[in-house]
Amino acid sequence: MKKMVKGAVVALALALSLSFGVSNTADAAKVTVKKVTSVNKLTGSKKITLTKGKKATLTTTVTVTPNKAANKKVTYKTSKKSVATVSKKGVITAKKKGSATITVTSKKNKKKTAKVKVTVVAGKVTKVTFDKTDIALDPAATATIKATVKTKGKKPNKALVWTSSDETVATVSAKGVVTAVAPGTATITAKSTDGTNKSAKATVKVNSTAIAAGTADVVAEFELDPTAAATDFEAIVKAANLKDTDEVAVTINARTTETKKSVKDVREFLKTNPKDTKVKLTIKNDQVKKYGPAAVAVKSVKSVTVNGVKFTEITDSSITIDGTKFNYKADTANKALVLDGDQTANASIKKLVDAKVITATLK
Repeated sequence: MKKMVKGAVVALALALSLSFGVSNTADAAKVTVKKVTSVNKLTGSKKITLTKGKKATLTTTVTVTPNKAANKKVTYKTSKKSVATVSKKGVITAKKKGSATITVTSKKNKKKTAKVKVTVVAGKVTKVTFDKTDIALDPAATATIKATVKTKGKKPNKALVWTSSDETVATVSAKGVVTAVAPGTATITAKSTDGTNKSAKATVKVNSTAIAAGTADVVAEFELDPTAAATDFEAIVKAANLKDTDEVAVTINARTTETKKSVKDVREFLKTNPKDTKVKLTIKNDQVKKYGPAAVAVKSVKSVTVNGVKFTEITDSSITIDGTKFNYKADTANKALVLDGDQTANASIKKLVDAKVITATLK
């Protein structure tokens, strides 16, 4: 009887052992490490040149399934502690002149590694300067910043990394070529990569043109959309602050001659006859000042012609002037439209500026 019990205990132990062994193997098989990469956080390179005594931080990426933090853990090891050490968090410290290799290993699969070469030099960067620190550009225009790197000691690492504080405004290449993207301001920085963290900065302003009301009374001709003539007319009345008794010059269809009608009469007519209509009126300067360019570029109207300049396709963010489309932002505080880029020399805008209908200045 005792032998049977002992045999049962042994069999149970063996079964449990096999059971746990199969379970652990199954769990381990669920984690698949595809790749480990590690680069200098500052430069994105697998080659790092540091000045003695300086530091660099590694950015490590582990491609793994399942994509969980627990499966992305790695270890860092240096081939020469006397040349460069590395912490558990991937911070490299340069110790003395020479070369070392940092090996990054996945904890889940030790066969998956990444290597980073570190070279330690005696020379160092002492100062970085630019040939220009304030740049103004139109959208899509470019400018090149020349950087001067001052150094001390033998074989210094003079490489710089270039960055923009806002790439939606301006970008910068590895050679200091700045490209304007959209109106706004961005800071361009060139920083040393030898661990000394020396840098230079330049401010890039991408131009825009602010169009505000001028000093002249505005003679504006409004073409109404036949499908929304009544609504369009009310937009004009509101923008020009017209009274029911005020007279406006009206042309109904191209064949009809221009006649003077009161606002009230036009309103009543359009309720039952939404035909092709043009309304011509003079907007006094005080009204233009009050409403800004919106007084002559009413959004709900099909088109507006002012001093021979035609405004069409008017939306909340763009406007077409004599066939040229401009993106804009409304500057409500100053009753102005802010157009992309330097448009002060645009022929149509210049025509209105010369007639003192509007002012156009760079912002």
